[in-house]
Amino acid sequence: MTHRSMRPISRRAVGYAVSAAGIVLVAGLAFAGLGGQDQVSSGAISPSGFGSSPGSQPSGHQSPGGMGTSSSANPEPPGAVAAGHGPAARLVPSSGAYLGAYVQPAVYTPSGEIAAVQAFQQAIGAPVTLVHTYHPWNSPFPDSADQYFVRTGKVLLLTWSGTPDTTKIIAGQYDTQIRARAQAIKRLGRPILLEFRHEMDRPNLQWIIHGPKNYIAAWDHIRAIFTQVGALNVGWVWCPTGWGFKYGRAQPFYPGNNEVDWVCADVYSPSTTQTLQEEANPFLTWARHTDKPVLIGEFGVSGKPGAWPRWLLAAGELARLDPQIRGMAYFDANGADSQGRTFHYWLGGNVPALQAFGQLLGWQVFHPAFAPGQ
Repeated sequence: MTHRSMRPISRRAVGYAVSAAGIVLVAGLAFAGLGGQDQVSSGAISPSGFGSSPGSQPSGHQSPGGMGTSSSANPEPPGAVAAGHGPAARLVPSSGAYLGAYVQPAVYTPSGEIAAVQAFQQAIGAPVTLVHTYHPWNSPFPDSADQYFVRTGKVLLLTWSGTPDTTKIIAGQYDTQIRARAQAIKRLGRPILLEFRHEMDRPNLQWIIHGPKNYIAAWDHIRAIFTQVGALNVGWVWCPTGWGFKYGRAQPFYPGNNEVDWVCADVYSPSTTQTLQEEANPFLTWARHTDKPVLIGEFGVSGKPGAWPRWLLAAGELARLDPQIRGMAYFDANGADSQGRTFHYWLGGNVPALQAFGQLLGWQVFHPAFAPGQ
């Protein structure tokens, strides 16, 4: 997805507040320690294609795992060295999968992002294990929200998107910027998952992607700089559209097993009558030949919200059916895509859907396990 627009602040805040209250009433869920007043430093950020919003928003302070009161300890995310090599390998579960989300904030600041994730967790009644964030090409990262999510025990899936010209990357014109990002990730000191220009197979991006050959060369160039800097705490995630696998459009962009740690796709169902399994099947069939951990980087469904709870529970079955899947991230947002078509995936206000998502987090498959010594 791209070009997502923000929801009004009041509707988002009220929607999750009402949803959380409804879940407490219906399911008897209890929440504690989500309301501190620690201020997180802000600085306007904006996912690829999003508008930028000034200002900041106070956020509660979470403990590792997202619930309770925070301590001064800095736990690493659970897990193991790499899908490839280095500390990032500790993020690959030996069984089970992470379940998390991108949660659209009311304001695009680090504090707004943190507040959105906290409100989402309160509404579903459980902590997520993975948080997805987006940064345009020229946006410095990790910002204070990224650091916060990692520090509090989340697995961070950071998408580096925007409109970088692959020919300029190959020519070295962005080397200073790439090196700065690599050094900042290295200083973070904890493993993260990093996507470079997700959905690179989309036809409307080819004016800056310049086809598979240039994309792969740009990928290799960026990863080489990260290796030179010693930023080995990155698990490299390759993530085209799920749709692209149906017609052979995505596969040519694959940089190869030696350059990729996780294979991924963004998968959406056009209606609640079509399961996530059906839509993901072309990608998952292809992924079996890579022997890489699989990530569903974004997922959601169009159609009547009343049918979302059943669709979400069926989507969760995908991780049970395919043990190669090691992570899934819901796309919790409303907006418009790059073609101006609106989409509606935000769960706020839909108490049964939020309750279903919380139910998924209780499933054993979404409690990832790790081998001794990882």
